[in-house]
Amino acid sequence: MTDASSPYIYADNAATTPLSHAALDAMMPFLTETFGNPSGIHRIAREAAVALDKARASVAGHLGAAPDEVYFTSGGSESDNWVLRGAVARWRQRYGMQAPTRIVTSQIEHHAILHCCRALERVGVEVIYLPVDTEGRVSAADLEAALDEARSADRSQGLEMPPASLVSIMLANNEVGTIQDIPALSAVAQAHGVLFHTDAVQAVGHIPVDVRRLGVDALSLSGHKFHGPRGTGALVLRRDISLPPLIEGGAQERGERAGTENVAGIVGLAAALDEACSSLEERGAEVAALRDRLMDRIVAEVPDMRITGARDARLPGIASFICHDVDGELLVVLLDRAGVAAATGSACSTGSTDPSHVIAALGVTDPSWSHGALRLSLADDVTNTDVDVLCERVPAAIRRARVMSAMG
Repeated sequence: MTDASSPYIYADNAATTPLSHAALDAMMPFLTETFGNPSGIHRIAREAAVALDKARASVAGHLGAAPDEVYFTSGGSESDNWVLRGAVARWRQRYGMQAPTRIVTSQIEHHAILHCCRALERVGVEVIYLPVDTEGRVSAADLEAALDEARSADRSQGLEMPPASLVSIMLANNEVGTIQDIPALSAVAQAHGVLFHTDAVQAVGHIPVDVRRLGVDALSLSGHKFHGPRGTGALVLRRDISLPPLIEGGAQERGERAGTENVAGIVGLAAALDEACSSLEERGAEVAALRDRLMDRIVAEVPDMRITGARDARLPGIASFICHDVDGELLVVLLDRAGVAAATGSACSTGSTDPSHVIAALGVTDPSWSHGALRLSLADDVTNTDVDVLCERVPAAIRRARVMSAMG
């Protein structure tokens, strides 16, 4: 236990980040006097509409997109579900309900993708789950082979069409931090005439993201991952592509996503992204250096501990490990008592006693290792002092957890 004078280190920023002062300041007028519905035509409504347009243009600019390619949503999960379900509906409208319908994704996607894929499988969609290597990377050759095999299967039945309705591969993994080579993967999909989506929820605001350079048709993001408000997000969709709405109703978001826009939240998201992108590469390099120091010191001090994920192509703030003979849930509890907020996997899978699907996909199947996942996700204002504190508390908590796990 820490005393009142000891700093509590929040190292779970991959789960959510605190709202920035800039975002809160930008939001406040739209929570009070400028409360209009942007779909109206009177003065107060027009003020809200102008703010909405400015936020859309700002977000688009940071992502290399056009403003009319940005659709605001309630977050990454909605954006992911919209593009997956929309791609399937678009495909079936074009080729008919009897045509083979496929989605290609990876084994390490966020549950917003994987659970939606499971639901689509129940309505006849074939989902191809690409493997990853031991560092969590998807191979362009594996994607090429999967699409070639699907095309051959269709041609054997006399069908001539693209081999899938969508390929969806995340830009950066939320548990181990590995960054995918999205330009190479999207080029494969494009060569086969298949739409390509990337879940960039964990990446936007932390590394440079440009939809044109990535070569993607659609991209999801979520505001609370970069100090914006929870319940805000966006889907960036190439302007020559239309997806059936996930939410039916009014004509908001150019008729593509019904529901009165959360103007205050959207303005806060845009302000947070402005701030995050103002010194993105410089600050990212500083955080990555501190992350490397943290990983190296912890692995050096704790026996039977391994780093997970790619060492180089990695999000700046994510330090991830597996510990032998340690219960990850117990370790997180002990770290909390020691003054560190950490995680043993994705926050969206809390409550499950199963090992992380990401760790399993990396080839870690021995329960004495797979149950000992630990993720420390650093803030973008992390300091050397913070790292020193973590390097003291984390090894001590692991040693204690290992003793307690052995006793249990």
